[in-house]
Amino acid sequence: MKQRIAAVALCLAAAPVFADGTEHDERAEAAESTGHAEHAEHERDNYLGISASRLTKGGAATGAGIAIGHRYSEYFAAEIAYEDTGALNVGNERTTAYSAAGVGYLPLTERLEAYGRVGLSTANTKDVTGVKANHGGTTYGAGFEAKMTDLYSVSLGWERIPVGDNVVIPRGNEDSYTLGLIRKF
Repeated sequence: MKQRIAAVALCLAAAPVFADGTEHDERAEAAESTGHAEHAEHERDNYLGISASRLTKGGAATGAGIAIGHRYSEYFAAEIAYEDTGALNVGNERTTAYSAAGVGYLPLTERLEAYGRVGLSTANTKDVTGVKANHGGTTYGAGFEAKMTDLYSVSLGWERIPVGDNVVIPRGNEDSYTLGLIRKF
């Protein structure tokens, strides 16, 4: 059921992009006609992203995440995120993580850029036996973001989140690979 909900959410978020291949932004058009194009561009510095992830260490788990951020320049953004690496799993193994991070961008072409992400996270892990552990630490990752339109982008990335408490669950890292849809507003 969770997989269906996530699939429907991704389809609904992507539907306007694939309707006719273009995105109409009335705010930007109105701002250009009144000479306030800078303000319209500023309005799109915020973004919301949803993602599906695949955890590769330990028991493989499928998860989902959401992030909201602000792009300060062409090269830097700050974001907060929530990821649940067992959200779409049938098993009991699950890690939920909250993070705050800085994101650096490197434009490769007009529509493609590489990014690196570094921040702090707190993770809550529950293994298959029901044992729980909490851990905070540094999270980091990298990936690529491709602009589909002025408002929508797709990202493909890798993230590492520290987990475990060395008491019940051994300390380690969870690596996940993510595919995301980003909407600027």
